[in-house]
Amino acid sequence: MQQDNAPAHNALSVKQFLANKNITVLEHPPYSPDLAPCDFCLFPKIKSVLNENHFVSVENVTAKAAEKSNSLTVQDLTNCFENWQHLMEATVVIEFFVFDTL
Repeated sequence: MQQDNAPAHNALSVKQFLANKNITVLEHPPYSPDLAPCDFCLFPKIKSVLNENHFVSVENVTAKAAEKSNSLTVQDLTNCFENWQHLMEATVVIEFFVFDTL
């Protein structure tokens, strides 16, 4: 599981819960809020579908977003994770370089 640095995610109770469930947590590089997979992979796909339509109710928006979410394939999610992993690795290298040279 990848966690950002939100206070709710750093709460002791959350850390204990994840540890008790043997869930591996991948640390989030500091100052990198855009590295959550949903932010650069899932949300743009949903947003593109929503931008193409005019909705008359919140229920219609919710239904269209759910339809798009449910249509994602295993390959879509695999590509998202692989792209996220490459971005995380590049960010860690850049942050190490920047902070190491200060």
